[in-house]
Amino acid sequence: MIDNAPWHRGRPVDWALRRFPHLSLYRLPPYSPQLQPIERLWRPLRQRATHNLLFDEMTELQQALRSGLGYFRTRPHLVLKLFGSLWTTTGLPEA
Repeated sequence: MIDNAPWHRGRPVDWALRRFPHLSLYRLPPYSPQLQPIERLWRPLRQRATHNLLFDEMTELQQALRSGLGYFRTRPHLVLKLFGSLWTTTGLPEA
């Protein structure tokens, strides 16, 4: 599945599909963030790490995001809950 980003179209994509005919690309509809699983994590991460904050330096923003990701890394059950029943905790690699 791919979105409609410009780099997901054009000659390189057409070439790859001709070269590997067993592959199929399914394009997401325009403006459909609800269909991209990462968006389900991105919103609570932004709320936890960057909501209502102004960062003077890029390194401060990076640190806030790392801290937010660390929070979710130690709570895989919350991440799984965000993704619904698509995955279960069985078979997850150890962090």
